[in-house]
Amino acid sequence: MKAILFSILLIFLVNVETFAQNCNCAEEFQYVKDKIEKNYAGFRDKVNPKTSAAYQKYSAQVLERSKNITSAPYCVNLINEWIGFFKDGHIEVGRNRLSKEKYDADQERLFASVEKQVVDEQVLSNLKKSVGIEGIYWDKDSVYKVAVIKSENGFRDYAGVILESKIKAWKPGFVMLELKEQKNILKGIAYDKYCTPESVSLKISQNAIGDWQREGTSRVKAEKVSLDDISSKLLSAQTFYIRIGTFNQRNAKGIDSLMLFNKEILEKTPNLILDLRNNGGGADFSYRALIPYLYTNPIQTIGPDILSSDDNIAGWAGLLKLNDMPEDQKVFIREKMAAMESHKNEFIDLGADKDLVLDSINLFPKKIVILINKGCGSTTEQFLLAAKQSKKVIIMGENSAGVLDYANVRDISFNCMPYALHYATSRSRRVDKGQGIDNIGIKPDRILTTAQNWITEAQRYLEKK
Repeated sequence: MKAILFSILLIFLVNVETFAQNCNCAEEFQYVKDKIEKNYAGFRDKVNPKTSAAYQKYSAQVLERSKNITSAPYCVNLINEWIGFFKDGHIEVGRNRLSKEKYDADQERLFASVEKQVVDEQVLSNLKKSVGIEGIYWDKDSVYKVAVIKSENGFRDYAGVILESKIKAWKPGFVMLELKEQKNILKGIAYDKYCTPESVSLKISQNAIGDWQREGTSRVKAEKVSLDDISSKLLSAQTFYIRIGTFNQRNAKGIDSLMLFNKEILEKTPNLILDLRNNGGGADFSYRALIPYLYTNPIQTIGPDILSSDDNIAGWAGLLKLNDMPEDQKVFIREKMAAMESHKNEFIDLGADKDLVLDSINLFPKKIVILINKGCGSTTEQFLLAAKQSKKVIIMGENSAGVLDYANVRDISFNCMPYALHYATSRSRRVDKGQGIDNIGIKPDRILTTAQNWITEAQRYLEKK
């Protein structure tokens, strides 16, 4: 292995516009901290008389560490560490999703500053024989092929350099992974397809690091989950299958169209499999067309309250610019914004506790299996809370993400760095009732394992019954 280290040829192309010349990590951290304290709907729950001293001490420590950081991704990694204090999947650093102009400018800055390295043919040849951490790896979806090489710089011990990529923006030679070895774990950064640094902790095994599999070795075969936003097929005369990959508002019309197009099949087929795996949420109105098919009795919903800060009002106003936002939702948003303006820095009712009562119960489908996994969060969990109340529904798979107690995520651009802070603006009244699901998730009625084909298991269960 040492021979590999000495034979590596590294060519660094440093972006002339450095982070240190333009942004200050300590200032960015203070900016994010201030925004969370003023706008995050869960802050008053998470920083309370019992936790306040620990929070203040930890924040002071992070501030001191931030003063020595001169890299935007490393600064984000530190901020992500600080965000972990809140244990809320609805606070994260990501891209700006409401302004196309800001998004495009940020993406240009980010990809221009990506570190580049060249790994020569001799090194690649040696990596193919490696049995240690260094080697050639594929991600779990076979989108990226990287060379993991020794590349120390204080923050990291290893760099993952792109060799092949199905994402055009990620070109060969771009550094996608920056990892430091800690016992049997590699911790550091994995850049997503938008070049946003995500903090990761990857378990080291013989032929894998986390979900990255060494080339030429086989991983435990698991069912491949469809990446389709919407799809459907008739599995048999008894069972119809629908795949919905997102409840994002852009997908709402497609879901409505799919349900309308398949109306005749749905009204005569006894079983339905609804595959929601990796559906991270979106907007509640996106799943309205599904409700009549699972409805058997009044559906109880506990509403949320929204924190009425200036930034939150501005965040909600941004939704009015979205072309795929239904007009009735825009009317609702305007009404809530007016109420927020009248009750600054207070929680106001975003949705009343209510029972949804429909005029009739559809005879078909008679039984519905909903497939879920840990990638199901937010709006998808709101849908699951409704679906669980149906006598037709059984949920199969694994626990959902557990990120719904604090929701209605909005974005604020960073002060200087080309990222956005995503955070929750609402708080469910389920929390006060002891019915919170954050960091727990919604438990399935029947657990499935990665060794099983979930669609096959669902069909077998439905047709056996």
